[in-house]
Amino acid sequence: MSLEYPSTTYVVGVDMGGTKTLVSLVRLATTSGGTGTVEPGSPLEIVEREEVPSSAGSLDAVDVIESGVVQMIDRAGTDRPVRAVGVGLAGYLDLDGTVRVAPNAPGLVGIDLRARLADTVGLPVTTENDANCVAIAANHLLAPASGDLVAVTLGTGIGGGIVLDGELVRGAHGFAAEPGHTVIDPSGPRCPCGQRGCWERFASGSGLRYLARRAAEAGNADAVRRRAGSLDAIRGELITAMVAEGDRGAVAIFDEFIRYLTIGVANLINIIDPEVIVLGGGLIEAGDRLVDGVRTELRANYPTTTVRRDVRVEASPGGPDAGALGAGLVAAGMVFGGSDGEG
Repeated sequence: MSLEYPSTTYVVGVDMGGTKTLVSLVRLATTSGGTGTVEPGSPLEIVEREEVPSSAGSLDAVDVIESGVVQMIDRAGTDRPVRAVGVGLAGYLDLDGTVRVAPNAPGLVGIDLRARLADTVGLPVTTENDANCVAIAANHLLAPASGDLVAVTLGTGIGGGIVLDGELVRGAHGFAAEPGHTVIDPSGPRCPCGQRGCWERFASGSGLRYLARRAAEAGNADAVRRRAGSLDAIRGELITAMVAEGDRGAVAIFDEFIRYLTIGVANLINIIDPEVIVLGGGLIEAGDRLVDGVRTELRANYPTTTVRRDVRVEASPGGPDAGALGAGLVAAGMVFGGSDGEG
C-alpha cells in the first residue's frame, strides 16, 4: 500500500553488505513543500530498488556502488529528482566518513568514496557505518517510542549502532559501537581483525557457519553434512533452512548460536541500559525463532539484564531494508540539515 506524503523528497540510499549491495530510491515525507524537515516517525519507503551481488572485500566494491547509484539516479528521472545520496558501509569510519579499518570489507579501506561519488553524480553525498544506518532507521521508525536503543546487525560479521537521547553515538574517533569485536573467548577462533574469539566469530552469519562445521566435524550433524556435500560447503543459510524443516542437528546448532548471540546482547544491555535492542542484518530473515530465542535466553540465564528492567528485543523495523532506509535518512540530513536527517 502506498504511503501518504504531504510533501515528497527523493534520495538514494545504499547498503553495502558482505555479499550483496542494495541501491534504493527512498521517498521521504517532508514539511513545508519539500523544503522543510524530515520529522521523526514520518513516512519513508523504498520505491525503486536494485540488489546486486557484490563483495565489500573485493577491489571493485567502490565501482559497484558508483555504477549502481548512477543507474538509480537515471531510473528516478526528472519526475523524481534525487536530492542527495547516502551510503552505508561496513567497517570503522572516521569522523570524515572514510573507512579506516574493515576486517570484513578490506576493499573499502582508505577510499574517499564520498568525494568520488559527489564528483560523479554532482549531488551531496555522505557515508555512514552500515549498522549506524540501521540504528538511525530504527530511531526514526520507532519515534516517539524510543530515544535510547542499540542496533545489532547480524551479517558476515556483527555491526552495531547506539542511539542515546535520540542522538547517534560516534565516539572520539568515529568508531563507537563495534560490538562484534568484543572478545568472548580469548582461546576461540581467529578473527579477520587479528584477535581471537571475537563475538562475531560465534554469533554472525560466518559464526553460524563455524558452529555448524564444528558440530558436523564432531559427528553431531550428519544430516547437515550430507545435505551440504562437504564440511567446506556448509553455510548458515543451510542451517536456517534445515531448522525450519525441524532437523534436530540443525536445531541444536541454531540453539548454540542463540546462546552465543545472547551473551553479547546481555553485555550491551548491562553497559548501555537501552529501552530497545534492535536485531537487524541478513540473519534476521531467520524470523521469530531468532528474536524469540534471544528473549527466552535472556529471561532464563541473565537475571541482571531482566530484573528491574524492561528492555525490549525487537526485529529491526524496516527488516532487511533498514540499512538502505537509514542511509536515505542520512542523505536527507545533507539536504535539510539537522542530525542524520532527523530535523
